[in-house]
Amino acid sequence: MAEAPAGRALFEIYDEGFDSPSWGGVETALWHLSRSLREAGTEAEFYRSSEGADLDALAARVERDRVDAVFPLVESDLFEGAAWRRLPALHARTVRVWHDVSRLSADLSAPPPCPVHARVPALPGAPVAEGCPARGAHPEGPMREVFLGEWPWTRCFPRRSVIPWAADHVPAKDLCDPSGPVVLQLGKIDTVDAERCLRRLTGAGVALRVVFATWSRRGREARELVRAHQGAGRRVEVLDAYDIRTDWERVFGGASLFLLPSVFHETYNFAAAEAVQLGVPVAALGEGGNLPRFASLTAPTPDALVDRLLAGGGAVAPRPRPAAGWRDVAARYAEVIREHPAAGAGPAVPAGAGEGRGGREEEHGG
Repeated sequence: MAEAPAGRALFEIYDEGFDSPSWGGVETALWHLSRSLREAGTEAEFYRSSEGADLDALAARVERDRVDAVFPLVESDLFEGAAWRRLPALHARTVRVWHDVSRLSADLSAPPPCPVHARVPALPGAPVAEGCPARGAHPEGPMREVFLGEWPWTRCFPRRSVIPWAADHVPAKDLCDPSGPVVLQLGKIDTVDAERCLRRLTGAGVALRVVFATWSRRGREARELVRAHQGAGRRVEVLDAYDIRTDWERVFGGASLFLLPSVFHETYNFAAAEAVQLGVPVAALGEGGNLPRFASLTAPTPDALVDRLLAGGGAVAPRPRPAAGWRDVAARYAEVIREHPAAGAGPAVPAGAGEGRGGREEEHGG
């Protein structure tokens, strides 16, 4: 007789599924998380975002299939207005993974600390406080929240867990070559800053291998900038698209550094984590969510970061690889999935929350 599953989870995915060769951070996370959950005995199934548009049908499926936890994408209508109040049973089984801060920060920069909960975190059952910047994200009620790091703004949510992603979907390798090119990702800083960054690096004779944040307008504009900098003896290689599942060596092989200037609050940056997993040091801006924890070099602005790179004059050691892998991440998610929807015993911040490693816009193409 087959053993009963240790919980049943339902994940929303984008309509294109996992077929796109340029899938981003959301696809990476859901693919490896669901596979690791299944290996550990937890059922994990998917529904497409077009199906999730009918919240009543989703609620009926959750009830019919006895789903313990449903994980909508951050764009789900379940998080709009009062839909969550109309469907309390669905809401009670909802787990919102904060791989995107757009609910609290329209420009994807770091949300401000809450003046109400900065000193005393929100507790289950307490009314939402006046002045709390998370009021519009309705943190009250039984819905569970998973954050990829512990930041001041996460204290507004009473039923919260901190569970970073992992990076062992690429092998543990030492691909760094101190004399190799710098891998530069563009698309997460203003175009004028990207142009100056390119001009200074190529002018100093730095060999570049350029990749892009493909989802953003800035990324598209950066492509045109890079074309203008190619030729005339400048050493600029462009990777317009790649599939990290198979192209990890093409992206990071023989690189001396991964330069990733980003003004966004990176709840988790797969590109940086993958670089560290492959032994390539990372340079990033110092206020970028989880991004600085992977960085060997940081600076407050793109210009200051280029200054540090050009003045370095020597090899930079990569950060140690995170000890936690996808199996560890799945084990912690399994605890959230099995948690009874009506439970409300205080915020859950697992031990070792800082030992591991957003939405779609933050990570796509990275």
